[in-house]
Amino acid sequence: MNILLITLEPIGNRMAGPAIRCLELGKQLAKHFTVAVFSPYKTSDNLSFDNCDLKLGLSKRELFRLANQQDILIIQANVLKQYPQLASLDKYLVVDLYDPFLFNIHLQYVNHPPTIASSIFRLMHKLLEKHMLSADFSICASERQRDYWLGRFCALGRVNPNIHSFDPSLRKLIDVVPFGVPELPAVSNGPGPRSLFPNIDPNDPILLWAGGVWDWLDPLTVIKAVGVLKNQMPNLRLVFMGRISPNPQVQTMNMSSQAEELAKQLDLLNKNVFFAPHWINYNERANFLLEATIGVSAHFDLPETRYSFRTRLLDYFWANLPIITTSGDELATFIENRGAGIAVNYQDVQGWIKAISTLLGDQKLLKRCSDGSKSLAEHFSWNHAAVPLFNYCQNPYHLPNHKKVTMPNLFERAYSIYHRGGKEMLFSRAKQIIKDNLH
Repeated sequence: MNILLITLEPIGNRMAGPAIRCLELGKQLAKHFTVAVFSPYKTSDNLSFDNCDLKLGLSKRELFRLANQQDILIIQANVLKQYPQLASLDKYLVVDLYDPFLFNIHLQYVNHPPTIASSIFRLMHKLLEKHMLSADFSICASERQRDYWLGRFCALGRVNPNIHSFDPSLRKLIDVVPFGVPELPAVSNGPGPRSLFPNIDPNDPILLWAGGVWDWLDPLTVIKAVGVLKNQMPNLRLVFMGRISPNPQVQTMNMSSQAEELAKQLDLLNKNVFFAPHWINYNERANFLLEATIGVSAHFDLPETRYSFRTRLLDYFWANLPIITTSGDELATFIENRGAGIAVNYQDVQGWIKAISTLLGDQKLLKRCSDGSKSLAEHFSWNHAAVPLFNYCQNPYHLPNHKKVTMPNLFERAYSIYHRGGKEMLFSRAKQIIKDNLH
């Protein structure tokens, strides 16, 4: 099988979650298949990734020529906006639905005029629908996400008698491929935050925020907790690894500015709270993770939270970091069940203060949480995560054709009732059948 994975995110030294996922899944598939990975962005970075043939910055014509040479196309759920023809190439098409991004749109455009927010939402809603109806196989990041996507597939009429006959479990429609962690342990290969920020001393405890500062996340509560704790722990440090997305199409979000402004107001900026000046290189992230004491992540009580899969939490597992996070998402449940850390209520400053104090005040507890984090890393390794995708690529298939759901006509209703109950049932329901078809 020849396989092409496609992302619209930049692939290079600095990568956000979608590009990382595309590349890492490509690396796993390249162990068994001929794999190419495409991004529309060129790079001057010197890249080499485990038998993956990187195709960066190709024109549309070059991409379609490349796609025509493949057996399987694996695309993320925004790709058909830029390259709609990919759905018409009669290839096996896999759609990655790991990011339920419709929930984020309301937050990103909350300060825009309602007509703009509505327009963008409707555009992305129809785009998502096109991906879901074009796919031969879909993947998502968790069982909870799968429940959400099955609901959407039902609403679209994609879960129908033909699909049920094809596979009653619906695993051939959509299965779970979580975000993963590297199989090899994290190893430092250069300077980390203690070198980047002169005000952080070798023995200072570091709370590390490893991902972006997006509008649906809540760094403000963590910053407020640090502001209170600095009186009793003046050497407590909170480090944000990335504020500005490596994708030039993604604008700096409001929450990023709010976080920096709050740190200034509380007199914490560059004293107790630090923001890395640029997105940390993917191959250098271990330098930050391994110098941290605790990995942190916080979010709001939103539908986005319930169906999210915080990809950078996986890096905490990889580095065996104790974790403090907000409850409400599936990974928080894993963290608590495996004893990898503490889950705090939404926007609970006092809860964060207690969790930070508890972990930093108990070295044995820190060690137990580190061990729990290590066990989660083993559970979420990329080679394990990619198994359902590998199985599909070994034996690909096309799903039964989708037909738009319409009301059955008069003849179909009558035949169905006659087949189930004969003339007596048909006569008894004749008026109702005619009434239904008149509405």
